[in-house]
Amino acid sequence: MSCLEHRIAYIVRRQSSGGGAEMAAGRLAACLAPQWSVHRLSGGGRFSGRVLPGARGPGWWRAMRFTAGVDAALAGQSGVILSLERGPDCHIYRAGDGVHLRWRSLRHGRSPLWMANPLHWLYPRLEAKTVASARLVVTNSEMVRREMERFHPGTAAKLRVVLNGYDPRTFFPAPQLTRQELLAEDSVGAFLFEPCRLFLFVGSGWRRKGLAQALALLAAHNRAVGPGEPRGVLLVVGKGRPEAFKALIRELRLDAAVHFLGLRSDLRPFYQAADVFILPTLYDPFANACLEAMACGCPVITTSDNGAAEVIAHGRTGYVLSEYHSDSLADAVRWLRSAPSRPGEVAASVADLTVDRETQSFSALMEEVLQRG
Repeated sequence: MSCLEHRIAYIVRRQSSGGGAEMAAGRLAACLAPQWSVHRLSGGGRFSGRVLPGARGPGWWRAMRFTAGVDAALAGQSGVILSLERGPDCHIYRAGDGVHLRWRSLRHGRSPLWMANPLHWLYPRLEAKTVASARLVVTNSEMVRREMERFHPGTAAKLRVVLNGYDPRTFFPAPQLTRQELLAEDSVGAFLFEPCRLFLFVGSGWRRKGLAQALALLAAHNRAVGPGEPRGVLLVVGKGRPEAFKALIRELRLDAAVHFLGLRSDLRPFYQAADVFILPTLYDPFANACLEAMACGCPVITTSDNGAAEVIAHGRTGYVLSEYHSDSLADAVRWLRSAPSRPGEVAASVADLTVDRETQSFSALMEEVLQRG
């Protein structure tokens, strides 16, 4: 048996298309492939002659069936199991979705409405199962590491932090050239005018990502600008329901200042052209969009409940909102109006956070588990 056959890696993720975790699974598989025999397990996919369950049905059912299917399929198998999903037993758990009890508390507070969603009952149990089985638990921010220690006592010794990474061949500064390119594009140039402050919001799940707060920030900025100062224009990129925000846009008098562009496969030109990236998210373990924007030289406004806030030098490469209240928004507006453009400094501040560093860190952890036996 060859050395490669001894080095078997199983990468587990229930969903198989779209999203940051799926991209992470692909990157890790590509990184490990030269030295490992890599198998990716997802709901509906085939492994050892069987189709893994978990591709159909309500979310709670898919999660339960996938967990049972993966545990059965990998029982007795040799190799290292890296799970990006709550539920399956594994050697390494990448907690890229954060800690569900923390998200639940932020989403519902003391309201009992969370009880109506079966996932709010199930996910904490699946998460606890996976954390207990894992030899190592990898978080993508210090924020999530602290949450793990709080909600899963006794895990401190197995916790590791590996920040997300970006591809420097894809994301890099080129602000002036890209702004001209966007102006020349019919779908953007029709409403993007000069001079203006170009704000950018990227993401799906707009309520959780904080689109309403981004609109409030834009409105506060435009009320504060004086004669001759450029007003703000917000581009919203991603999947969502624009009609759900139309009433708020009218109330804030932003009808001509907010434009929904839908899904875009290439986000680089928008990051490069924007003056500010705004993502006032309610909860994000580490929003990759913030890192990609900064790599393109675009400063970021986000919240302290986003792990990506840890790579922002508050007041220099971005601004971290501590809470959703008028004083915090007013402070952010003052920063927006006074902060000089420093694309080079912003990009340099995250230059070390590449996908190569991220995947090499995971490769080292896989080796560590393999050597432990």
